[in-house]
Amino acid sequence: MVTEGKRRGGLPSSTTKTLNNVTVRMDDLTDDLLLGILLRLPTAKSVIRCMLVCKRWCSLIPTRSFIARFKTHHTSEKKKFCDYDAAYQCPPSVFIRTEIEDLEVGIILLTPNVEFEENLYTLEFLPEEEKFVAVKASCDDLLLCLATDENYNATNLYIFNPFTAKWFLLPPPPKRISYTPRDDSAFSGLVCEPNSPRRDVQGQEYEVRFRVLQFTPISEHDAYMDVYCSETGQWNEFILSGRQYDSFLNVVAFDGKLHWYNGSDVVAYDPFNDGQTIFIDGSEIVQSRSDPWINRSECLGTCQGFLRYMRLQYAAVGDDDDNLSVWELRDHGSRRMTLTNKILFNNMICKDPDLRHVSMSSLSMFAPKAAAFHPSNKDVVCLFLFPHFIFCNIQSGEFEIIRLSLFEKDEYSFKVLPIALPWWPTPVSTIP
Repeated sequence: MVTEGKRRGGLPSSTTKTLNNVTVRMDDLTDDLLLGILLRLPTAKSVIRCMLVCKRWCSLIPTRSFIARFKTHHTSEKKKFCDYDAAYQCPPSVFIRTEIEDLEVGIILLTPNVEFEENLYTLEFLPEEEKFVAVKASCDDLLLCLATDENYNATNLYIFNPFTAKWFLLPPPPKRISYTPRDDSAFSGLVCEPNSPRRDVQGQEYEVRFRVLQFTPISEHDAYMDVYCSETGQWNEFILSGRQYDSFLNVVAFDGKLHWYNGSDVVAYDPFNDGQTIFIDGSEIVQSRSDPWINRSECLGTCQGFLRYMRLQYAAVGDDDDNLSVWELRDHGSRRMTLTNKILFNNMICKDPDLRHVSMSSLSMFAPKAAAFHPSNKDVVCLFLFPHFIFCNIQSGEFEIIRLSLFEKDEYSFKVLPIALPWWPTPVSTIP
């Protein structure tokens, strides 16, 4: 019978001791036996912590072969992949505070579970000289952030994984304009190649190929696009012309492409396929009224593997026709957004029994914003009304008001970005 020896920093020691005082070193085990023990750990999080034990463990764990074995071991007949909350002990999150003035405070992930949760992830692992960080884009569990100096001048671009505290400094992109994190004249996107053949890096790391895109409109129908390629470690610049670049609602990574709504169609741009552009018909997403007193708030996102678009439309003084509508790309072959839900504000009532008299119409004067789609419930969408989030069930018409206890800044410091947590955390390689 083997008992656990001393621990270093809460991790298992590489030396164990038997009951008859015969010392058995973990280092004496073959690689296959050692990995056979490690893959039986209950969570990916616990395996990742074991990488800190010694150099040997650190070199064996992140290999492609071990990750495949770990995935297979934790796969049941009923599920093709491990649930992230089971494999990584962190539930899916969809919201994030995106302007950070204190790396010790970090980012806030908001999780719309049965019990609403706020999780704080420090960014102390980033270089100490960075004083201000603005998160610009996301893809799965990777974030793209812009660091600025005390005068809010852009200094560095990073890609990092907040759950593994790994980061990568990108080379500087071509100089376009000097913009601050709150400047909306530049738009960014981050996308990973889906199902790409992952290759070993120096025999241990496996690499995910990704692209970083920066769009800078230069005229009504033209924009610069700077593209960073993870394989070459270099930026390439292009000039894009056409109506698809008139506007960028919010740039969303989905199915290995970057998507945005340009005011008439949803544009799907594939940086892994020679920049192929596909237009998804948005003719059903019509602006039914041109009244200047009508407020509109729009959001593009994903839910359960579907691309979705949400729009709030309401009069500044309230109107019987104020509504929340959702469109969805149901059939990729049709390339058409289809209306799936439309509910009037007057039919949306607060879930709290003490606030049943509060309707969405009564909140419209405070200008709520379309924020995000629930990651796993297609009936629930999220609105933002500083300093609250509003979870709306577009089937039952009930909504729930959530006040953020960790939220202290003004509404402009809070941007909603999706965090899609895979069964195994995405590695951040420092080797192009």
